[in-house]
Amino acid sequence: MNPAQPPLRILVCTKMDLAGALILNTLLPHLAGDTVTVLMSEKTRPVENTVPELAEIKFHERDLPMDILFPLIDRAEAKGAPLLTFAGLAARYGITIESISDLNGPEGEARIRAFAPDLTISARFSLIFKPNTYEIPRLGTYNVHPGALPRYAGLFAPFRCMLDGSDSIGCTLHRVDKGIDTGPIVGIGYLPVDRNRSLLWHVVNTYRPGLDLFLAMLARLRQGLEPQYEKQDFSLRQYGSLPGPEPFADFKAKGLKLFEPAEYLEILSGFLPPDMAMPSAVAKAVANGRGDACCSVPA
Repeated sequence: MNPAQPPLRILVCTKMDLAGALILNTLLPHLAGDTVTVLMSEKTRPVENTVPELAEIKFHERDLPMDILFPLIDRAEAKGAPLLTFAGLAARYGITIESISDLNGPEGEARIRAFAPDLTISARFSLIFKPNTYEIPRLGTYNVHPGALPRYAGLFAPFRCMLDGSDSIGCTLHRVDKGIDTGPIVGIGYLPVDRNRSLLWHVVNTYRPGLDLFLAMLARLRQGLEPQYEKQDFSLRQYGSLPGPEPFADFKAKGLKLFEPAEYLEILSGFLPPDMAMPSAVAKAVANGRGDACCSVPA
């Protein structure tokens, strides 16, 4: 941050899962001179526990990192990992990281007004802002959406993009308005699709181009420059929800993978300090898929 510019009060909203941790590891080093608070959603949709593929994805994105790996790392109190857990991020940057379920109700609105953010950035946040919360920051509320808008509005956009055979997955930075993924676009960054890699790899990497757009916009905001917006062409919009068994069968038939163990362990290893081996509970859980290992942390 330019020392000549006053620090900002920035509210960061993300999800308590693997991608959310990677998002914070990307953002927070660039906000070190600002006053930051992080709110995390823990929302789980019922269908995620009934469709086997969604349950498997949830296990690898949320249950295994949150219930097994991160607690083991935090308890070890070892230093020097390339990536930090949520607890490690809070300690490193001296910030508050809290979960929230009531975003737009009296409690959620009061929490945001008490922090009085100049700017809110949402990335992988499962809760929808309404005017009483997105209008609070004087510089606006922005969302990093893991799909090229307006075509890939809604849920599971990287999956839908890969299923369509696209060469790249878009990540859109847009201002939040009263709709869902309908706000004016600041820009779209792209991640090339690698058909040799899994959906999970693409999901956790799709956010980086959008975060880069946000950081570039933030640098301009610090200079007093307003973002330039492009209105969405809603005739191109195709809003998607969570897929059921048939789209997953089509995905597999096209030779695409939801998950690849070695690739996943490589992602997780970024959170390990140099003197800490991958815990056996994690390796076993990855090898076995969803299992009893997700339910407890070894002593």
